[in-house]
Amino acid sequence: MTSIKRILFGFVILAVSVVFGASVGVVPAIVSFDFLPPGYTFNMEKKAGTPILIPNDNDVPLVFQVSFEANKPPKSLLPGYENFPDVSWCKAVPETVIVQPHDTGRVNLIIEIPNDPQLYNQYWELGVVVSTKRALEMKAGGVQFGIFPSVRGSYLISTLPKEGVNPKSKPTAVVPSAAFISTEEAIAGKKLTFKIFNNDTVPHNYVIEPYEFPHFPKYDVRLAIQNLGDNKPGDLSWISVSKGFLFFKKNTVHLNPGESAEWTVSVKLPDKPEVRQAPGWDFVVKVLPEGKKEHSGIFRICVQSKTK
Repeated sequence: MTSIKRILFGFVILAVSVVFGASVGVVPAIVSFDFLPPGYTFNMEKKAGTPILIPNDNDVPLVFQVSFEANKPPKSLLPGYENFPDVSWCKAVPETVIVQPHDTGRVNLIIEIPNDPQLYNQYWELGVVVSTKRALEMKAGGVQFGIFPSVRGSYLISTLPKEGVNPKSKPTAVVPSAAFISTEEAIAGKKLTFKIFNNDTVPHNYVIEPYEFPHFPKYDVRLAIQNLGDNKPGDLSWISVSKGFLFFKKNTVHLNPGESAEWTVSVKLPDKPEVRQAPGWDFVVKVLPEGKKEHSGIFRICVQSKTK
């Protein structure tokens, strides 16, 4: 649990909305909860060691409300993540909190994932919205008015990968959605296989290529929440795939509706001290219909030391 706390407080950012001098914030603003099993109840404060933090930088007490949005933001940069299926699975405890001036409120997040086999191999983006429940009285140009400032955080949630389960709700499904290998295997060279399913109603030409996360600190925020099985991802880091550590024989495939194709990717890391000493690496392979991000899929390769 200590390592999880370190990642959270080392990389976490604050999302702030400022309207006419009034501000609303949420911490963490962008975070990843990885490989949660179907049928599992995720308790953020218990599992991650911290709740959602709501700072009040205003000079008056404010009543904040936490709500959830299933839809991804229009300019979401991440491929492979779909809208969260059902916000009724999510609960904020408490839903409202009074925060004194220049103090911080604490709200726990609980997510209950139904025990449905179709919920394996999933990547979702959940919007966590913090807003003022009561209007904040402001004055500008001699006019008195009330405003309701709000801010949205993006919470990235993945479920456990599983062979043989095609999540048909995803237009582009990748099965399994992730693989776990050791650092030794990655240095020796490891071939991994996954299947691409076209669950859409129209044919697609898929482009398969490595994905490199944007070089912004806010997209490095990670909470590698361990799953309940033997493969525990631990505290991994996004790796720069532009260095040529992933290899494909080809990178395009045509699939009609209902068709699937098996794909192989090879991982080869250099045998260097910094590679062996790192806690882990996280590769991402994206599967893009017509080369576009919308309704794409991803295959993650989590490389970790066996001693973790």
